[in-house]
Amino acid sequence: MDKRKAKSVKQIFFMAKELRLSIALIVIWSLLAGIIFTYVTKELGAKIEHGVFSFIAVFLGYVVIVIVLALFFTHRFIGPFERLKMEMKIILAGNYHRRLHIRTSDDFYIKSFISEMNKVLDEFERKSFDKEGFRKTIDAELLHVMALIEKEHVSKDKLREALLSFHGKMESLLKKKQ
Repeated sequence: MDKRKAKSVKQIFFMAKELRLSIALIVIWSLLAGIIFTYVTKELGAKIEHGVFSFIAVFLGYVVIVIVLALFFTHRFIGPFERLKMEMKIILAGNYHRRLHIRTSDDFYIKSFISEMNKVLDEFERKSFDKEGFRKTIDAELLHVMALIEKEHVSKDKLREALLSFHGKMESLLKKKQ
């Protein structure tokens, strides 16, 4: 098997295993609820006569099962995103040290997503630029160069040396953030 075909097989069958597990749980719970309700309706059908009332009872039973399962799973899948949106707004407001929180009730796939987002936030914080610190360093170095310029008897070599030092410090500050 060539590499591209192996990669596509891997992508199809093994990627997003958390999402596949979550969907499998939905299917399993749905099937179990349907099987149990089918058994209950069969037992009740043997005891009561068939007709409009039994049809309505069975129909309403399935509607209740679908609604309960839909509410439960949408709460598990969609519910955490409102909380995550709020936490992202806090981070965007400047609190770069904050991380997204995982709750024990969150779905496997959402937990995996939050974990990956926290890695992105770690990298973002690591590469974020400290504007205030950078500004203070620039100000201090520029004040030093200006003081040298304002002196009456300063050689070109001293000015050149001060400017090269300033340039070196700026380069080191910029490289530190990369």
